[in-house]
Amino acid sequence: MTQNYAICTFPFNAAQINMCGDVYVCCPPWCRSYSFGNIFEQSFDEIWNGERAREFRRQFINNDYKYCNLNLCVKDCSKNIISSETADKPETFIFCYDSVCNVKCIFCRSCHEKQDLSYFDENMDSIILNMLENAKNVVLSGVGEALFSLHSRKLIKRISRLFPQIKFSLITNGILCDKKNLDELDITDKLLSVTVSLHAVKKQTYDKLVKNGDFEAVIKNLRFLSELKKQGKLEKFILNFVVNAYNYREMAEYIKIADLYGASVGFLELLKLETNENVFDELNICNEKHPKYNDFVKIMKNPVFKSGKCTINEEMLNLKPISIFKVLKYRFFK
Repeated sequence: MTQNYAICTFPFNAAQINMCGDVYVCCPPWCRSYSFGNIFEQSFDEIWNGERAREFRRQFINNDYKYCNLNLCVKDCSKNIISSETADKPETFIFCYDSVCNVKCIFCRSCHEKQDLSYFDENMDSIILNMLENAKNVVLSGVGEALFSLHSRKLIKRISRLFPQIKFSLITNGILCDKKNLDELDITDKLLSVTVSLHAVKKQTYDKLVKNGDFEAVIKNLRFLSELKKQGKLEKFILNFVVNAYNYREMAEYIKIADLYGASVGFLELLKLETNENVFDELNICNEKHPKYNDFVKIMKNPVFKSGKCTINEEMLNLKPISIFKVLKYRFFK
């Protein structure tokens, strides 16, 4: 008798390219940094159905998920029967190699201002554009600001011209996500989704987290994006929020703000990346050694976080309070 499994769609339909040219199916922390291969060393066709790709997909047949971090994963599953470890060329490409950005979030990596994209510029046709034969959706950019980077803007224009069937999903800080920029890139009517990383409800909190940001511009552009969604020109509108010690008290209010603009919410766990260690320790509210940890756990008991109004990983939802003895111990050793 054939058994059905809850199959993650990403390994069969999505490819993510990072700054070093490594190919993943989703964010590296979610897939335990399991790479299918590197586009600088092999052709994409060799990578996509190579041994490492087949091994990763095999876990769904074995039902063991040994390469997936299920605590972090924001699941995108379908109930299907696996018939093959190979897959057709993906319909979704996530380009996460361009980290050039116009702001500096204090919890983000530090390399985005100095990145050399000359190799990608010189090989755009032979490497990047040649992947998109079956593509229906291109996602830009999980590590920088595509609407600011000259390379990403050029890439968007090329894709829009050469592959008119492709729709775009933007991950943006929202400052430049206005009608003028979207019209200039010719993608106002080619948007599948826009994810705005705002991280705060209050300007004071935003300014602590985002250096060189513009809170008023982002709010103005949220209204613009809300109108696009109402007009049916935007299928998905998401507000992202990296949970940390500065903003965790605004989480429930953030959901209300998202409702106001017709957006859904994604709460993300703070990742180490290349953040200064002292800054990371100060912000990492999920660490039981943090002085505000128990307060955070208490806030996470709010039923709104399990109401379907947001996506949030199981690890944050299932945090347990620590005893007063542990609290005193951590304070003493600190």
